[in-house]
Amino acid sequence: MKFFAKQFFFILLVSLFVVHCGNGKKQDQGKEKTNTPPVINEVSLLPLNPTVQSRIQAQILSTDKEADPITYTVKWFLNGEKIGEGMSLTYDEVRKGDKIFAEVTPYDGKAYGKSVMSNEIIIGGSPPRIISLQVAPESLFVTTPRVVVSALAEDPDKDSIRIIIHWVVKNEVIPDTTNALDLKRFGLKKNDVITGSAFVDDGEFRSEGFLFELIIANAPPVFTREVDSVKCAPDSIYYKLPIFDPDEDAITYEILDAPTGIMIDQNTGTIYGSAGEVTSFEITIRATDTDGAYMEAQFTLTSP
Repeated sequence: MKFFAKQFFFILLVSLFVVHCGNGKKQDQGKEKTNTPPVINEVSLLPLNPTVQSRIQAQILSTDKEADPITYTVKWFLNGEKIGEGMSLTYDEVRKGDKIFAEVTPYDGKAYGKSVMSNEIIIGGSPPRIISLQVAPESLFVTTPRVVVSALAEDPDKDSIRIIIHWVVKNEVIPDTTNALDLKRFGLKKNDVITGSAFVDDGEFRSEGFLFELIIANAPPVFTREVDSVKCAPDSIYYKLPIFDPDEDAITYEILDAPTGIMIDQNTGTIYGSAGEVTSFEITIRATDTDGAYMEAQFTLTSP
């Protein structure tokens, strides 16, 4: 009887233990896991010194207690007005001096964390740049009095710009930095070289230098004075053309059109001969220097 009582007590004790353990598991299963929203530790905007051409990006440091993956909602503000969303910003309407900041909200897939504002950055200026140069006149001779250089340039900030030239004439640095240069004072000759470095300046920034080179070209012969008509006896013509070469090159002369009997000395440019009874006629000549540059002229010979 005692043995039966002990066995019964043991079975009862085991049953109570099993029931207790079963109830404990059900209670644990009934509990829901808690989630902690993600936290943003720092938001910074890059680059640190943006310009109107910059792509601005948000750099975010954050943590999640449950190590859940975090995504972000990034809202961008320009001068206090919302202008877009996304991890980066490129905005065509940005101008120098504008202020930009971002508002970032984290999300771990279950809950949104607290929104955090970034620091405010100010859009800085950008230097202008020269696209191309124009030189007037295009060809320079020893007779050219003045050369003017102008620039086709762009400024991202739409600032007004001015052109500056650092001139070097025959290896001599010229203190004048304007875009126009008086050539007469340098006593230039054929094949002399003028070099320069052009800049455009917007008052805050200066472009990189744009190098150029100008060479004094061979000048064609020219008249020492303007000639339209020449008076001389038609039956005894003798007239030396008032033509010279600015580079002091030798000149060769030829007649392109004239009445029969009219000739020209190819070395001196003297027209001579007889036109007979013709009292007025036109003559066309060409004068060519040793480098092949030439001038053509037409004028009228008439009786005095």
